[in-house]
Amino acid sequence: LHFWGDILSATNNACVTSSYSMAIFKFFAFRLMRRSVEHLVRDLDRCLQVYGNEYAAEKEAIFGACAQKARLVSRLQVSLGVSVYLSWVVLPAIRAQACHSTDCRVHTGFPALVWYSFSFTEPPVYQMIYAVICMGLFYGCVIFTSQDGFFWSLIIYVGAHLRFLNFMVTNMSSAEGDAKTPTGSPEMEENMRRRLRECVCYHNDIDRCVQRLSSLLGPVMLGQFLTDIVTISASAFVATMLKADSGWLLKYGSYLSGTIEHMFLFCWFGDDILTESERLPLSAYSSDWTDASPRFRKELRMFLCRSQRPLILTASKFCAISRQTFLRLMNASYSYFALLNQLSSE
Repeated sequence: LHFWGDILSATNNACVTSSYSMAIFKFFAFRLMRRSVEHLVRDLDRCLQVYGNEYAAEKEAIFGACAQKARLVSRLQVSLGVSVYLSWVVLPAIRAQACHSTDCRVHTGFPALVWYSFSFTEPPVYQMIYAVICMGLFYGCVIFTSQDGFFWSLIIYVGAHLRFLNFMVTNMSSAEGDAKTPTGSPEMEENMRRRLRECVCYHNDIDRCVQRLSSLLGPVMLGQFLTDIVTISASAFVATMLKADSGWLLKYGSYLSGTIEHMFLFCWFGDDILTESERLPLSAYSSDWTDASPRFRKELRMFLCRSQRPLILTASKFCAISRQTFLRLMNASYSYFALLNQLSSE
């Protein structure tokens, strides 16, 4: 309340408060849904072990690339989190050395704007408050990087299961053990029907995993998207208002890029699930069904009808987690940024 009326300081506080509040909310939400998350992980592992054993080489290639992508994204998140944290912690300490007034140290000498009724800008109280703020930001950064990296990995693995399902559907008549089986023979017919049943069961299990993942991520992602809109518009506003100050521009620029990257990766990987599920009808149509029996064609048509409904990861049913949603969120962030600029100019 001390900074009420100063739009720059109030925006700065809103940026930090919303992000830290979201980190605390995500921590407790993850604690509450831990058993459900473990159940989801076990289901994904079971699908990996049960389905598609006839395509061992392709399975290893697809899920090996998936594991590599998940590791790369997790490392990127940790690196970006560390860089943002250091920019917020180190730059104020450097600037505080050049401050010769209390007002200067209040506005630029802390990682986040704080105010107390007692004298808090003189040693050793200043150092103690600085350390407490740094510790709070550190734990908030750890919560963000660890939980987001974990959920990104889950989304990536679900997308990999759908990618492998597309491969299985396309190659129902060309498994490794069919090299010596004549095309159109009863044995080949039985193998194709058995693989189609396996694909149907696999698709049902993936559908349940997507629904469970949506129920777990839904409340968190809805709050995260709303928070990201606030932080992106606020960070962009603060960065442009302090554009003459390279230090603050680096601080808020890194925070802005980290927030955009965080929202973009969720939407990007969520869109992979939607895209791979939409490919299923084409994959089924691309299988070698022309030489199959009428009974197999009828069963394949039933699978085609079932696969017409795409699997969508949603944020509490309010919106899909997709690339189109990312563009809408960025558009909303820009609208709030323009509103802040207009209020500041007035």
